[in-house]
Amino acid sequence: MEISENNLVESIRKFARKSNSVVRSIGDDGAVADLEAGQYVFAQDAMVEHVHFELSFMDPYYVGKKALYSNISDVLAMGARPLFYLVTAGIPARLSSGDILKMYRGMDRAAREFGVTLLGGDTVATARDLFIDISVIGKLASARYFGRDKAREGDLIAVTGKLGEAALGLKILKEGTGTAGMKNCIQRFLSPSPPYALWKELVKSDITDVMMDVSDGLVMDLSRMMNESRKQARIHVEKVPMPRQARQKGLEELALSGGEDYQLLFTFPREKLPAVTAIIEKGGAITIIGEVMAGRGVRVYRHGSEVASPKKGYDHFGGKP
Repeated sequence: MEISENNLVESIRKFARKSNSVVRSIGDDGAVADLEAGQYVFAQDAMVEHVHFELSFMDPYYVGKKALYSNISDVLAMGARPLFYLVTAGIPARLSSGDILKMYRGMDRAAREFGVTLLGGDTVATARDLFIDISVIGKLASARYFGRDKAREGDLIAVTGKLGEAALGLKILKEGTGTAGMKNCIQRFLSPSPPYALWKELVKSDITDVMMDVSDGLVMDLSRMMNESRKQARIHVEKVPMPRQARQKGLEELALSGGEDYQLLFTFPREKLPAVTAIIEKGGAITIIGEVMAGRGVRVYRHGSEVASPKKGYDHFGGKP
């Protein structure tokens, strides 16, 4: 395709007609609707064989589990508690019913972890590759939806967990190299459970209303946030949490551009710093990596000096930004 995924999404925006019940539409991890029973979030995401996963080194169980995790992560990133999901599976003839049931068992395992209920969906035949398309419905748990469009000048930028684990795990699986000491990274790639307990703490303490999940890479996803908020982000490489092996092996780019960790990226006002510090002191895996400034885009620094911005991250179509 001749344009990037971001530009394609911008072109599609015109088809999202205005409605009094729509609070937030195209441009975020999920849509927000104001219904009689409250505000609900609707998110939909797909995974396709040879694009998002390879069955040669990924069991169907983990395909299903990861597919639901990625959608749950989008709903959490909007400030909503996931409730229900629907699944469409495109199944090639070469897969057995046992393979597909494994995939659904993986989804069920993730669903039980978050208390999400399967409502139904569809199954269709495909000519060659497996795909799985999931929709998740959640109800807003915060006082207001979390959005990419709410970052304010002076906010601090933070992430949960470690970034680059999934990308490093994928690299190891692809290369078939030694896995000693890499169990956490491989597990993060295969089974990237979003940090639900930590998300609950952020909601309870009213830390933020600006959040998204890290699915396509820190720099790419932060660029999307800043684009929606019309602000600039400045981040510091030495502060970005990543696996020890990534720093030792000169693979810091995996933490900046790797993606698929499904950790939470958020900003918060400086007056909330004591509350964030309190969560960290209780064992919450939160790291402050930068700040929001006037301007546009993402600027990357190392020990105070600006460095060339790394490859942004994953773009489905790879066109011009």
